[in-house]
Amino acid sequence: MEPFCTCGAKLVEDALFCHRCGRPVRALTAEEHGEAETQEEPEAVSAAPVPPAPEFQAPGFQSSTAVRVGFVAAVLVQLASILSAIAGASLLMPLLLLGGGFYSAVLYMRRTGAPLSAVEGARVGWITGIFTFVIATVFFTAGMALLSSSGELVKAYEESLAKMNLPSDSAEKLRRLLAEPRSFALTLIAGLVFQFLFLTIFCSLGGMLGARLRGPRQ
Repeated sequence: MEPFCTCGAKLVEDALFCHRCGRPVRALTAEEHGEAETQEEPEAVSAAPVPPAPEFQAPGFQSSTAVRVGFVAAVLVQLASILSAIAGASLLMPLLLLGGGFYSAVLYMRRTGAPLSAVEGARVGWITGIFTFVIATVFFTAGMALLSSSGELVKAYEESLAKMNLPSDSAEKLRRLLAEPRSFALTLIAGLVFQFLFLTIFCSLGGMLGARLRGPRQ
């Protein structure tokens, strides 16, 4: 390297440019050129954060899938119970409720692709039982209103007693019960509470059984 620049300034050892006039004194070597490019490279862009995986939503009334599945299973249970009553096989009602809860749990697992634990399966079956209770109550209320308006309530009750081979004085008890609105209302409420527990318990057991076939969620 030249000790002096053309401007007369004394160059610093290993200088690339003149410190007075800025004239390049020597060319960069390949190694120095690579180091300069490395220093000028921008920092690597950090990778975008990976969004967390969605959490599993437990079945309940806040789950639209559980509500749809429970309603479909309840409609099927109600249709099957009507057919069994027409065929004179009302004693099959517990099996129909178990089957409805079982079907709702299996259908939920097919829709979501995730297996259920026994508790979650029972919850899906419980939703089915609630819808079954609501549908049955609507039909019962409509039938009671229709029979009461036509005066055929006692007659229909007597016919149902005859089919079940119950004592004939039960119809007379019904007449006395209808004559006392307060007692009739209390009896009706107690019957609805019993029906609610009966339907929801058996449907929950069916849902638990359906979930057990697939095992607990891993």
